[in-house]
Amino acid sequence: MKKIARVVVLIAALAVLIFFGTKYIKSNHGKPEGGGTAKSVVAANDAEVEAAVPVRVTALKRGDLPLRLALTAETEARERAVVKNEVGGVVRKIFRHEGDRVVAGEPIIQLESRESELALRRAEAVRLEAYSKFLSQYKILVTGDGTRAGAMEEKKKQYEAALKKFKKGLISKDEMEKTEDLLLAGMIESGTLQDEVKRCVSGLTGSEVELEKARLDLERTVMRAPFSGTIAVLKAAVGERLAAGSEVFSIVNLASVFLKAFVLETEIAKVKVGQRVRIRFISDPGRPLYGRVTALSPEIDREKKTGTVFIGFVNPGDVRSGLNAEADIEYETVKNVLKIPRQSMLVRSNRTLVFIVENDMALWKYLEAGAGNEEEIEVKAGELNAGDLVVIEGQLTLAHQAKVKIIE
Repeated sequence: MKKIARVVVLIAALAVLIFFGTKYIKSNHGKPEGGGTAKSVVAANDAEVEAAVPVRVTALKRGDLPLRLALTAETEARERAVVKNEVGGVVRKIFRHEGDRVVAGEPIIQLESRESELALRRAEAVRLEAYSKFLSQYKILVTGDGTRAGAMEEKKKQYEAALKKFKKGLISKDEMEKTEDLLLAGMIESGTLQDEVKRCVSGLTGSEVELEKARLDLERTVMRAPFSGTIAVLKAAVGERLAAGSEVFSIVNLASVFLKAFVLETEIAKVKVGQRVRIRFISDPGRPLYGRVTALSPEIDREKKTGTVFIGFVNPGDVRSGLNAEADIEYETVKNVLKIPRQSMLVRSNRTLVFIVENDMALWKYLEAGAGNEEEIEVKAGELNAGDLVVIEGQLTLAHQAKVKIIE
């Protein structure tokens, strides 16, 4: 009995120790100074603050809504040329290079001109010889009398009448040539062309033609800009021999750059000359330019089923030929409507809605969307008003009546 009593006492003592030890651990183990009550309150407050979802908003406004037709487009230059040399020769000097801006008539390349200079001197000598022969052979010019002059006037009238008939298709080419021959013969007989005939007989006319050609060839040894623009490509080097007809340089006038856009035949009826166009280049989408529709092609591409739209704009100076762009043509404007940003619109359960913010709380508002462009949409019906703060960022995970915090 004594042994049993001892065991009971030990078990009871052990139970008391375990009870008080567990209580101590729960109340004090791992507890910092100052207790845990205040920390629990702070944590709860922090959790309440973090529950507010940060969002960006914008105030709804009424205004005009432009409807746009988006087209792919590319730039071209109306003034562009590949310049070829008309006479062969060795490149003596290059005045301008790629990227240089030049004015019309400015020299770009100088070819060796020795051969052309010799040809000019030879032509001048031949012409002088022919002129001397002309002066010595024909000292007195014979002029026609009054009778011949009257006959010439009659032949001129006949020629003019025949020319009018020929233009209308009333007489043949052979009949027209006969009338011309009669007029020419009359002019020679009357003395009207005496001087011209003598110059031809003496060889003076032929020598003057050759002289003019020699002068022209010498001028062609200097290759000039055909119009004002920028040198795009230069295919010559000093000392290089160029054959006549070689492509030497190309030039483009950036001020003549325009936009060529392509519209489906199903939408071409929306496009009219004079419509405003917003242009965004693939190379610089953040800087839109604006222009106008200047013309529509009268033809439709049979394979692509597209029409060509020509768009003019003022080149700020850095828009190159050959750039790809997006052209948004404003084909209609909806007047004085309530508009929402396209990025604010959501679709949930097949219904269109946006979130607005009232008293730091997000509220969803259903709406019926109308016409729109890539940036804004018309509100045709719904519980929205001008001035409402609609959420444009952070709305994807929002719930109705969620706590929100507006950020800039």
